[in-house]
Amino acid sequence: MLSIYTELLQKRGHKIFIVSTPPRQATLIQQLRPLLRGRGWQSAPKKEQSHFDKVDVESRVLETYCPIIDKDIPDADIIMATWWETAEWAAKLSPPSKGTKVYFLEHYEAFDYVPKGRVEANWRLPMHKKIAVALWLADIARNQYGDLSVSLVPPTVDTKQFYDPLSRGKQPRGKQLVPRVGTYYSTIPWKGCDIAQKAFSIAAEKIPNLRLVAFDSRNTPHPNFQQDGTEYNKALTQYQVKEFYSQCDAWLFSSRAEGFGLPIIEAMASACQLLALLLVRLRNYLLAWVAYLSSKKTQRIWQKRSSRFVSCLMPNDGECPRLLWRR
Repeated sequence: MLSIYTELLQKRGHKIFIVSTPPRQATLIQQLRPLLRGRGWQSAPKKEQSHFDKVDVESRVLETYCPIIDKDIPDADIIMATWWETAEWAAKLSPPSKGTKVYFLEHYEAFDYVPKGRVEANWRLPMHKKIAVALWLADIARNQYGDLSVSLVPPTVDTKQFYDPLSRGKQPRGKQLVPRVGTYYSTIPWKGCDIAQKAFSIAAEKIPNLRLVAFDSRNTPHPNFQQDGTEYNKALTQYQVKEFYSQCDAWLFSSRAEGFGLPIIEAMASACQLLALLLVRLRNYLLAWVAYLSSKKTQRIWQKRSSRFVSCLMPNDGECPRLLWRR
């Protein structure tokens, strides 16, 4: 999302400078733990792929993971934080030389594994402007933190990258001979990969040859994810991601919480004609009349709806509906 905005702003004549930190170094205990378990010494983390790798933008990566301070960044007109920690760092930078302070809200980051008090305090920081990518985030800023100046700027899809090649050639898109459901793999708990696995297992009981295909850019999948009927693709390029979407009959979006849910519109733009949403509070898509399902109800609802899911995925001459179910 940020890399797309960077390119668009640069085309409008703005100068962008990206400052980031390297991955955290493992502590001695973290390095000893796999050694004691017989998995060998944990090597230093490799450089992770970034959406900025193919963007022609000036950038700097700090030598170690530490707070960004004045000397790390050039003078600017605007300084924008994109994560709760960087919001803390930006708030301490010297005004006015480092620029007007802006907080780009991509999620409500009060997760179980972060200090919630500090996250909540950041939403009260006297930033000049907060920019939210989703309506529910803008509502939190206004209703819980009294910030009436928050702006809503939802992302969109680059249709030059994500599109259906068959529709551009005026050919109808059929179904895969082997029905395929796509999903995004992540080890982050709120991304809900366990929900995707459970939903797939229920559907596979009625579609013996159903396949669950997943992609990710950096993680090695957990052994439990590599069950029969699943396929994992690592480190796809942006072009390959589009092809990945196009080769799926359905996109399984299983996050327990999500800022905007960009893969939803990327998949639909790439003619992934079915869409399963297994979470609540994605108000961005209310106009699409998508039913949002709590993860606690996943098994019961999937069992109840599986016959429709099966009929949508089984190869035949009928046209797939774009949504899995409606309100």
